[in-house]
This record gives sequence, C-alpha cells and structure tokens, in this order.
Amino acid sequence: MTASRSSRSRVAYLRYLRRERRQSPRSEADAEHAKAKTELLQIKMMEKQRKLVLREDVDALIDQMAGITLTHLSGMAARCGSRDMQVRRGIDVVVDQIRREIAAACLVKADEWNEPPLDEK
Repeated sequence: MTASRSSRSRVAYLRYLRRERRQSPRSEADAEHAKAKTELLQIKMMEKQRKLVLREDVDALIDQMAGITLTHLSGMAARCGSRDMQVRRGIDVVVDQIRREIAAACLVKADEWNEPPLDEK
C-alpha cells in the first residue's frame, strides 16, 4: 500500500508541476525569450557563413550596378565615335528605350513585392 500511495503522490506532484508550468506567465516568457535568443543566434551564424546578407547592403550594390549601367548606356552614342548625328540620335533613341524598359520592369517587380514608392521610404 505504501508503494501505491508513493506512486500516486509522485503522479499527482508531476501533474501539479505540469499545471504550474502551463499557468506560469514567467515560464512562458522565459520560453519565448529562449526561442528569440535561438533565432538570433541562427541569424548571426547565417550572416557569418555568408548565407544571409543585410538588405541595405544588397540594395546599395544594386543601386551602384544600375548607376554604372545607366551611365554607360547614356554615353554609348558618344563612345561609339560616330560623327554622324543621325546615327548618334538613333543610338540615343535605343538607349532611352532600354532605360524605360528597365524602369518599367523594376516597377512591375516592386508592385509584385508590395514595395512602397521611393518617395515614401
């Protein structure tokens, strides 16, 4: 009878501990804190492994590459060395068309990704 009573007492005590654990706002907060710390550690590890990069860094790189591309496109007619103004104007028309197509494609992607307009950032 003592073993049975002891066993029931242990089971009752474990139930009590589980109930307290579920009801304790402190333990819930501790669990959330531990989860957040784990996620932060995973992010830091991914950054160190270069699997994760900051969006600002990527945006800056894209802006730099786009700027170089657009600058060189704009100067293409002059760099071709053609003295024929009609040829230069034709090149400039094509370059302008390319720039507009690039801008339109970027706007479509920005809309798909719900990006705010540049003047709202």
